[in-house]
Amino acid sequence: MMLTRRSDYGLQAVFALAHSPGLLSARQIAQEYNLPVAFVKKLLQKLCRAGLVKASVGKQGGYVLARAPEEISIRELLEALEGDLAPVSCLAPNHECDLADGCTTRRIWARIDQKIQEALESISLRDLL
Repeated sequence: MMLTRRSDYGLQAVFALAHSPGLLSARQIAQEYNLPVAFVKKLLQKLCRAGLVKASVGKQGGYVLARAPEEISIRELLEALEGDLAPVSCLAPNHECDLADGCTTRRIWARIDQKIQEALESISLRDLL
């Protein structure tokens, strides 16, 4: 699992939304955190598709969290931004490996993956604010 700028910038955008009493535009978020506007827009679209953020269109439009911060886990956010979080490709969904049955390290990676997923699920957005 390698977290990228998508996670870094995406979490900053979500923090901005969590602290805002109302709608924020992608431009406002980008300016506040000195991020590229186009990239912030793409990240917010991913978060909207995942049901974590809601978009309101129009002149007074913007973005807002779809749920309360305590109801959003860091796991949900990272999966929405990065996709699958498996630490090795053989644990990724739809990945077939001819060596899986005899693999000596797969069990250990599966345990590590489970612990990571549990830890990320146990931390809410509220915990980081």
